Amino acid sequence: KGFVRLRASMEDDDLYLYVEDSGPGIPADKRETLFQKFQDSLDLLNQGTGIGLSLCQSLVNLLDGDIWLDDSYDSGLEGCPGARFIIKLKAPVAGQSMILEEEQLSNNSIEQNFANRMKHEASMSNLTIETTQAANYKNELPETLQVLFVDDDVILRKLFVRGVKKANPGWTVSEAASGETALQLVDEHEYDIIFLDQYMASVSKSLLGTETVRALRSKGVKSIICGLSANDIEKPFMSAGANAFMIKPFPCKGDEMRSALLRIWNSDTDSLEMI
Repeated sequence: KGFVRLRASMEDDDLYLYVEDSGPGIPADKRETLFQKFQDSLDLLNQGTGIGLSLCQSLVNLLDGDIWLDDSYDSGLEGCPGARFIIKLKAPVAGQSMILEEEQLSNNSIEQNFANRMKHEASMSNLTIETTQAANYKNELPETLQVLFVDDDVILRKLFVRGVKKANPGWTVSEAASGETALQLVDEHEYDIIFLDQYMASVSKSLLGTETVRALRSKGVKSIICGLSANDIEKPFMSAGANAFMIKPFPCKGDEMRSALLRIWNSDTDSLEMI
């Protein structure tokens, strides 16, 4: 009897997407902070990291849209008020009619729009970075770079890897879903930067990000290593041998992403040897 529905409609120059269900609903005291990071899980199993809706809002903002919870919604099923989220996006106009080409709705188009927006904002930004080590600080990202991105979440991998690679066409970006795979890859390839998530799910026990950092350093890997997590665990990563740390979700705006990458790229300016 329960349901999850996805609908779309056009109103004036806007495209509205509706995601609605017949679940238990969202408590009133949770609604004001719903889109903030690290919210407590609302499901019975207490799963998740609490960043899903924050990530959704960041992606919608990247497309110049809006997302909100419809407080007036009711599923119509007794005892199951449900919830409805609404996404509002600008749609292209042709005369008085709205045209949404099939290509624009494809996954490739979404990824291309993500990358193009990131590249455009990065090129338009005028970053001024202050540092006490100005002589060693690199103010530009290299045109070519070898990067390894390690995260068990395939969606985050695709958003980050494809977006960054298309914004920086000369970069070669590889993916891995576990620390164990990363340890195998470094035996075959050399990387300038390695991004490592802390928690990577697997059917068997898998290495934590910090454990992978220690294993990489013990193998003599000299790459810049950046730890990743939805929680603030910078100190454990740095103690394990990482050079930098980034809180997920990643910055969506081009200038913010560029600033973060520059910080990571400059995190080991004294010992880094270019590959």
